[in-house]
Formats: sequence, C-alpha cells, structure tokens
Amino acid sequence: MNINDMTYGQLREIASAFAKISAIEGASQPASVSGLGRPVIVRSRDAGVQFGYLDRYDGSTVYLKNARQMWSWTAASGGTLLDCATRGVKAGKFSGIADAVIVIGACAIIDCTADAVRTLESAKWG
Repeated sequence: MNINDMTYGQLREIASAFAKISAIEGASQPASVSGLGRPVIVRSRDAGVQFGYLDRYDGSTVYLKNARQMWSWTAASGGTLLDCATRGVKAGKFSGIADAVIVIGACAIIDCTADAVRTLESAKWG
C-alpha cells in the first residue's frame, strides 16, 4: 500500500489507532486501585487516622469498609502508626465501627499484619 494513494478516511483510521495505542502505553496506573479488602491504617490530613478494610483508592481518596477512627493510640511496642500496623495496639481511644468511610486527603495507607488486626478490632471504643 502506498501512503500517497490512501484516502483521508483511511489516514484518520490509522491516526486513531495510534492514539489508542499511545494512551494505553502512557497509562502508568489505573485511575482507581482496588484494595481487595486488606486491613489498613489510613492517615489523612483532615480526618485523622482510620483503621479499616480497603475497598479502593483513587488518588488521595480512600474508600474503607468496616472502619474505625483512631483518636489516640499506644502501640504494643514502639510508638508510630507503622508500629500499630505491624505489632498492634495495647491502648487507645477508638470510635465504633462504620460500615463505610470515605477518607479524602489521605497521605498514607499502611498495610496491617494479622497480629495487629486482632488488637485493632478488639480495642475498646468511646
């Protein structure tokens, strides 16, 4: 096929195909990432700290299921949120469980270990 013999319509079809390929290759990450229900602690700028099960996140907006707000906490050892997510908590002030929470302005999503989940789920609320 000679490019000089192609019609304008054929050239548009080729250009459209290249645009689709370029868009696919340029996509570094999907717009929304699924969480597969994994337990996480989420730190946000305006809503504090939440523990729950990751439904998905889209940029800095995080969607949690069965979430609790962590007003204060004492890690089982250490003192940071990373310690709470890996070793659990021995004390703190937590909310009750909300079926679904949307955290806007999240700045950290920290995966939790099974040991940590046991303490985070059983922490007293109120």
